[in-house]
Amino acid sequence: MLRHISHPYILLSLAVLFWAGNSVVGRLFAADLPPVAMVFWRWIIAAAILLPICIKPFLRDIEIIKKNLLYVFVQGFLSITAFNALLYWGLHYTTVVNTSLIQAGMPVVTLFFSILILKKGVKMLGGVGILCSMIGVSTVVARGDWATLAGLHLNPGDLMMLTSVVLWSIYSVLLAKAPKGLSRFAFTFAMVLAGIILLIPLYGWEISTGANFTLNSDTIWAFVYIGIFPSVLSFLCWNRGVELVGANTAGVFLNLMPVFGAILGMLILGEKLQSFHYFGICLIVLGIWLVTRSHKNT
Repeated sequence: MLRHISHPYILLSLAVLFWAGNSVVGRLFAADLPPVAMVFWRWIIAAAILLPICIKPFLRDIEIIKKNLLYVFVQGFLSITAFNALLYWGLHYTTVVNTSLIQAGMPVVTLFFSILILKKGVKMLGGVGILCSMIGVSTVVARGDWATLAGLHLNPGDLMMLTSVVLWSIYSVLLAKAPKGLSRFAFTFAMVLAGIILLIPLYGWEISTGANFTLNSDTIWAFVYIGIFPSVLSFLCWNRGVELVGANTAGVFLNLMPVFGAILGMLILGEKLQSFHYFGICLIVLGIWLVTRSHKNT
């Protein structure tokens, strides 16, 4: 698929669309699937799918991977292990409104770490675009009623989501420091393997607490979806998109999360789009357009 899709903005949009679907599945099955079990088996499935695709570049680049093992494990921990575990844990305790609002802060957090780690900022036009998208996201999350935002209260799930946002932002920024000569497929596969290894003790602990799940047609389809779309396809799309346009520009596409969430909610959960959805979506798209224009002018 990726061979036929090379435009970075399409790749980034697809990654966010698949991740939005992941949040929907995570909320739907929060009572049926323990959080670490979801993460562990999601990435086992992803690794099995990636194996025939990535084994040749992985073996070819094995010496590069060995020399950069610490980097691979750090990125695997940030993106595969910690981010996903905190995301699914958080979905057990927090609301959809809080989750969407916290995830909307990713572009700003990414920008902060980009300035801190890479010493790179954005032009004024890009800053205006980020602000515009943030207002659009807030409009969607608040459902057009700003009193909703004032009434939000942080709970343990929100703190997990905040931590996951920070970890993902650092991961995205550190993609700029990927070893030269390491192919995307080899890097993705190595990172998935590292993340699974780091998940094993965490999964063992969850099992020791008595957490378990039952395989049925619904949970099987849930695992199939999260093992393919928000895992394999999203990571390949996101990593390539960040490689092409940088973490700052890519980060603003995460503002599409509540947009896609609203659309998926309409299609899957039977929810209806209202006027504030359309207003917020327009602001988000305008903001993304401004940021991408700023990128083209650099």
